[in-house]
Amino acid sequence: MAIGMHRAGPAYVPADDFFVPGTCFSTHHRQPELAAASVAPLARDPRLRDGYLEAALADIPRLLGAIDRNPYRPTYGCLDRQYWHYRTSSFPSEMYQEGVLPLALVSTTKLPGNRWYGCERIRELAIAALRFNLRSSHRDGSCDDYYPFERALGAAVFSLRAAACAYQLLGLDEPELIGWFRRRAEWILANDESGRLANHHALAALGLLCVAEITADSRYRAAADARVERVLRWQDEEGWFEEYGGADPGYQSVTIDCLAKYRQATGDTRLDEPLARAVAFSRIFLHPDDSYGGPYGSRGTSHFYPHGMELLARRHSAAADLADAFLRSLAAGTFARFDDDRLFIHRLGNLIEAWQDWSPERPAPDERPSPIHYLPHAQLLVRSEPKHHTVISAARAGVFKHFNPAGGMTTDAGLLVEMTDHRLAVSQWHNTNRPVELLREESGDPNGLVVRTDLCWNRCETATPLKQSILHLGMVTIGRWCRTLARKALQRRLITGRSPAPIRLTRRVELIHPAKTPDAPSLRVTDTIELTSPAVSVLRMAYGTDCESAYVAATGGYQEAVLQSWNDLSLHVDALNAAREVTIVREF
Repeated sequence: MAIGMHRAGPAYVPADDFFVPGTCFSTHHRQPELAAASVAPLARDPRLRDGYLEAALADIPRLLGAIDRNPYRPTYGCLDRQYWHYRTSSFPSEMYQEGVLPLALVSTTKLPGNRWYGCERIRELAIAALRFNLRSSHRDGSCDDYYPFERALGAAVFSLRAAACAYQLLGLDEPELIGWFRRRAEWILANDESGRLANHHALAALGLLCVAEITADSRYRAAADARVERVLRWQDEEGWFEEYGGADPGYQSVTIDCLAKYRQATGDTRLDEPLARAVAFSRIFLHPDDSYGGPYGSRGTSHFYPHGMELLARRHSAAADLADAFLRSLAAGTFARFDDDRLFIHRLGNLIEAWQDWSPERPAPDERPSPIHYLPHAQLLVRSEPKHHTVISAARAGVFKHFNPAGGMTTDAGLLVEMTDHRLAVSQWHNTNRPVELLREESGDPNGLVVRTDLCWNRCETATPLKQSILHLGMVTIGRWCRTLARKALQRRLITGRSPAPIRLTRRVELIHPAKTPDAPSLRVTDTIELTSPAVSVLRMAYGTDCESAYVAATGGYQEAVLQSWNDLSLHVDALNAAREVTIVREF
């Protein structure tokens, strides 16, 4: 079944077969050719493919436990268990409703090991989840995520794409739901969000395209096209899409996933070159143990969405590398897990889609870039040699991840200092305006960097009954009319805001060419820590291995890196308090 668009003048006009009732906007219905391959393709290992399904189907019982299955309750179809079951939340977060897509997929798709295929009860629950979307949304089609009347773009676009695709998979024709799709799309058209999060707008484009298919309204297709244009404007020439002012490999995979789906569904060739650059950038952050990303990204994430890479794997070696590595990491357990009640829903449908669109062929591996290279816009220094792999972020004050030939790994997520008054200062805040000195060999190749930063105070804030009451009352009475101001205030408090602490860190990171002796170091890190005010003193400090100072939903999950002990610096505290400066040298 073909799904396509034709151009007529400056705007897209739907082809006769684009709006097909009862079909899912899913890329495995249409696989347009990209550019012709220049070399003979290679076969991929078919034994790896089922890792996608095994991971996805193992979580379907958990999904069925998350949804309210009682049709006599007004919360029937709600996937936010904190709201309908535990009743610890006073409103439902629509981000959880993304689970409607995997419900629809297992209900309607014959898959190996899928014992839920054709189950009428699963179909009923998927429809109930769609109808709960309608009941729980605001009149204007918006929805909430973290607090009442938030009208969150992120939750709106994540749930919209999932709901629209589920609606098509289930073959529904319900005017009330179509009306809800229109209201949600109109709200997205009329509203924006503070901060640049490319993945949200890529999802918005994909969701609007789905609504265009359901409603046969070409306005939504034009709006989707405009969102794609915005995302492309936010792509740096180095290949990364902006996430809060920088490059983040984890969220990069989400944006690639959406744009690859969009490309396959529409045949829009303007996406080919940006996607090629995007996957080439992402490939740099594939680690020797097949894990991906980490604290050096602007948002410190390690998650990976495989479906977009599968769509691109036949034509892009970097995408095939990333997809195969993710499958190996599923088998080996080195992937970043999405295991809490909120996060596991995000990747569930994506895993099934990746299995459906698995490519049996791939191009030959590309020639890798220079073993050591610096990305000045992202402020990332990368060494990718056969026996050593190191990524250092100057934008995050020298945060690094280092792998050695014996299979060992070291993660440094930055310096944390607790003062005697119990305030906490951290070094890892993302900032591309810090002064950075690039160290070079005689040949001119980079072999290290020096970065200087003042640490910033970290709130470590949690909710209290009083704070929650003030926030909720404020949003119910006044905040509902100024959602953008409320979001900006919370972003400053939890994500982007920072105030300098009287502590300075100068970090010098040197990439050393190992000698022939097996114990020779390949990485040397020299830190000078200074107290810049006589009024402060230190209680304790450490180098963290798995911490994130700003709030990011997709961090904090389990992967093997969290088993590394933090590097306690208690032995240096007295010297720092006495001399007001201390230098610490580490070799790896």
